Amino acid sequence: MVYLNNIIIYLESEKEHREHVKWVLKRLQEEKMPVAIKKCEFFTRKTDFVGFIIKPGQLSIDLKKIEAIVNWQELENII
Repeated sequence: MVYLNNIIIYLESEKEHREHVKWVLKRLQEEKMPVAIKKCEFFTRKTDFVGFIIKPGQLSIDLKKIEAIVNWQELENII
C-alpha cells in the first residue's frame, strides 16, 4: 500500500498546466490510485504545502506552523 499525500503541478502556461493536470489525474486513475477531489485545489495562485506558503515566485514559512517556537518562553532555571 502506498500513501501519496501531495502533488503540486506548476506551469507558467495555463494551457500546459491544464494538460498536465489532466494527464496526472488520468495516470492516477489508470493505476487505480483514488483521488479525493474535495481535498484538491485547482488553478490556485497560492497554496499551503508542508509548512510553507507557495505563490508564484515566492516561498515563505507558514507562521502558524512555527508559532509555538516563536512564542517559546525563555527558561529561567535549567537545573
